Amino acid sequence: MKSKVPVIIAVVGVLATMFIIRTIIRSGSDGGSGSGSSMSVEEADKSLDKALKHVTVRTADRIKSTVDYSDNLVSNLPNIETKYPLTVTGSGDVDIEIFSTSEKAGKNSNGWLNEMAQDFNGRKVKLSDGRTASVSVRSIPSGASSDYIANNVYLPQAYTPSNTLFGELAKEQGAKLTLELDSLVENTAGIALNKQVKNQLDEKYGSTTFETVIDSVVSGDLQMGYTYPYTSATGLNFLVNALQYFDSSDILSSKATEKFQQLQKGIPFICYTTDQMVNAMQSGTLQAGVVEYQAYVNSAVLKGSYEFIPFGYEHSNPLYSVGDLTSAQREALSEFIDFVTTSDAQAHAKEYGFNQDIGYSYNTKKISGSDIISAQRLWKQEKDSGTPTIALFIADVSGSMTGDPINRLKTSLAEASKNINSNNYVGLLSYSDDVTIDLPIAQFDLEQRSYFAGAVENLRAGGNTATYDALLTGVRMVNEMKEQIPGAKTMLFVLSDGKCNKGTDYSLTAKIVGAYGIPIYTIGYNEAIDSLKELSQINEAVYIDADNDDVVYELSALFNAQM
Repeated sequence: MKSKVPVIIAVVGVLATMFIIRTIIRSGSDGGSGSGSSMSVEEADKSLDKALKHVTVRTADRIKSTVDYSDNLVSNLPNIETKYPLTVTGSGDVDIEIFSTSEKAGKNSNGWLNEMAQDFNGRKVKLSDGRTASVSVRSIPSGASSDYIANNVYLPQAYTPSNTLFGELAKEQGAKLTLELDSLVENTAGIALNKQVKNQLDEKYGSTTFETVIDSVVSGDLQMGYTYPYTSATGLNFLVNALQYFDSSDILSSKATEKFQQLQKGIPFICYTTDQMVNAMQSGTLQAGVVEYQAYVNSAVLKGSYEFIPFGYEHSNPLYSVGDLTSAQREALSEFIDFVTTSDAQAHAKEYGFNQDIGYSYNTKKISGSDIISAQRLWKQEKDSGTPTIALFIADVSGSMTGDPINRLKTSLAEASKNINSNNYVGLLSYSDDVTIDLPIAQFDLEQRSYFAGAVENLRAGGNTATYDALLTGVRMVNEMKEQIPGAKTMLFVLSDGKCNKGTDYSLTAKIVGAYGIPIYTIGYNEAIDSLKELSQINEAVYIDADNDDVVYELSALFNAQM
């Protein structure tokens, strides 16, 4: 018997190992960003029917209300101190605040300007009147900076966007900007293109350039993504250069518009954030995406699997003064410019991926601020190439939303809906213990807008949080409308302030959502919610952290990008 003990132990060990592996595999198929891939559409249909048998759904009476078309951008801008806090705080007698983009004023490899500001502040530079100079830095996207400055909501003393496009746009909108430095540090916009795809394009065109990439997208041979051109300097650079390529004499001509519509057919979705775009590239949904060279060289993933194709206007990071500075402020800014343009400072920027000579001749064609604004408007009108979107908004009206949260939710939905094109199909659903169809999905014409306004006004808070019951109800509604409009895009927007505590569980919901492939844009309202984050990753959408202060601005931008 003793001789059999090692054999028995080995067998038990093998069985235990197999059990552990099997458990890991099973746990990997439940929940998380990859859980949706384990269920077929047929299985999802059956699971959806079974899950919804236990869900109480009522339909509210439709009520019309006045449609408000007023522009409330200024009042909707979030509190800058909470939304975009300072990354460096100066303490000198004369302090210069600088609005900067995140690749210069972020963390780790994106922290060059922060380091320069801290070093400068540590020197306690004396001005001619004996007072000390310092700088403060605020990390904020180029487009958001332009909104604050052009609308006189908040004025720093200096502004450094990634390129001159947002500078020209802000000046066109009334900002008083003076170019103090052509280039703080040099960077380049480009397209990160899958290496295998690049080889194919090289064979077809002889070489791969921005123009051949555009041609490939237009012809349907390539699917790429780019970032939201209302906030992203790289996305705006891509937009205006594509339009210039289509018609160099008039970017708003019928020829340019027609070509742009064809281009957009090869763009599966506009990426609200760079992270969304990179995730879609890594999953294989997108074969290419726009990126700055500094970000490209600092990413092992991008450098390993993608080639960099430069394009457009140089991302020279110009530095503007804002408004009328005092003589002391001008002197302090001049001292800082002298400091950051020294050979040592510029060499340090090179270590961060800036100031790289890649041998590219940048676009130098002048473009006015009015043409840039017109390009954005054209993008908004034509970005879907005539293809409608079916969208359902799912609002948490549980008890925790009582008071200011529900009021801000109503305001955000009302304001954000102004950014939805009329050819899209929109509905509204709310939930607490049960689910309410506040407005069935229909084309978002004036009548539907009026019903939407009435439905939003009528939202009331109370009860538990049956998030996934509501989401699955929404999935069914979208699928049913999709049968009527087969070519339409589909998406869901879920806004909740807490974890689901009633009804269907996350795991089943994730599998069903993954099977249908509907992007779920999720907004965690006043609280970061991991399950919402995971839901948004299943079909490569976006999760947004929002609170009472910035939910209106965030939703308006998100709807403008996607609808």
